[in-house]
Amino acid sequence: MKAILNILPGKVDAENSTLICHIGEEGFSYAIKDDLQNIYVAAVVFNYEHGIRKSEQEKLLGNTLLKQVELQSNFKKVYTIYSFSESVLMPFELYKSQENNNILKLVHGDMDMNTILLTDIITEYGICNIYRVPENIVNLFKSKFPDVVNRHLYSVLIKQYPPGDDKLFVIYYPQKIIVKLNKDGQTQILNSYLYHTAIDISYILLNICKQFNVYNIPLELSGMIDQESALYAELRKYFETMNFAQLPSQVKYSEEITLNPAHYFSPIFVAHLCE
Repeated sequence: MKAILNILPGKVDAENSTLICHIGEEGFSYAIKDDLQNIYVAAVVFNYEHGIRKSEQEKLLGNTLLKQVELQSNFKKVYTIYSFSESVLMPFELYKSQENNNILKLVHGDMDMNTILLTDIITEYGICNIYRVPENIVNLFKSKFPDVVNRHLYSVLIKQYPPGDDKLFVIYYPQKIIVKLNKDGQTQILNSYLYHTAIDISYILLNICKQFNVYNIPLELSGMIDQESALYAELRKYFETMNFAQLPSQVKYSEEITLNPAHYFSPIFVAHLCE
């Protein structure tokens, strides 16, 4: 795995800290929050090399967990946030736990059977999120952190970007984007899309705007993207108002973290949204 960012403190007070791990098709990242001082002290991001097979990804992930000295301690709390694409959001009134497997098969197919079904209950919005995660990865984190709490990134994003003003949120990863559209006081869509080029991303976003009759909507960007990138220049052709996501204001951040662009980290500094 390739280290993209590696911000670590000299020492971690694990017994009084929360570990947040973010795992998806693109790689693995984690953040450490000192709960006594309410400050994030670590942020580390790894990406898989392009073209790595799923079985190799799981092996690389296991090796990375073993090699990270900071992860060998007993943390006060541990959260895993999965961003795998196989997820279905549904309202409480339609949810039936015995139908979870059939619903995921209907929407995402049944080619990959080596998975575990998980469910997040988002009480304040009356939504259930059912999703699939590779079984080996769930077992890896469970064996490493027995008291780990699982969450899906979609569940976190619903809380992080609650419906309000109309806005299109985009989280950029090396091979996919996650898009959340807020319109008319509701979340209209929350989904993942694969892409190959910057033009693909423009097409995806413009198609969403057309589908939901949205015009000249503000765009908020997260992930490893900057104003000099080809993607930013491409999006600027179609979106008049664009801004980068800011760090959550509920906590503090180490000086080294604040020296980096805030939108690089926004998907992992979310311990307050995982309760």
